[in-house]
Amino acid sequence: MKKIIWMAILFGLLLLAACGEDDSAGAGPSTELIETEFNSPETAEPGEALTLSVTVTQGDELVEDADEVVYEVWESGHREASDMLTAEHKGDGVYEAETSFDEEGLYFVQAHTTARRLHVMPTQEVTVGNPDPESIVPDDSDDKDSKVDMEGHGH
Repeated sequence: MKKIIWMAILFGLLLLAACGEDDSAGAGPSTELIETEFNSPETAEPGEALTLSVTVTQGDELVEDADEVVYEVWESGHREASDMLTAEHKGDGVYEAETSFDEEGLYFVQAHTTARRLHVMPTQEVTVGNPDPESIVPDDSDDKDSKVDMEGHGH
């Protein structure tokens, strides 16, 4: 009798283990990180309109349902005076916003992208006109390519 009970328990445990392994093939959310790639030019002239543009992907898939893409724009050495520009979804994973730069200088554009419970914040440099090299302050932020999931784990 004990042998039958032990066999039943062992069979039950094996059945549970088999069910648990197939869970990864279910329809749960993807664990792949989202990627945000800049399409914007790296140079501009003072006063000219510039389209800030990124393409958002997850694996091989274009992300059409980003929760938010906001561009943070600042001149080198003046991050505290940054502007936030909300991007508009244009289709094919592309999110854009318009801006212009009034003065020559080195500017930074950071695309704060939130999609599918993940957040990435890549940064692009934009050189406007021919700035005086003495006026350029290197960006000392260490989040140029940071990736964070919405549960607070850094990647």
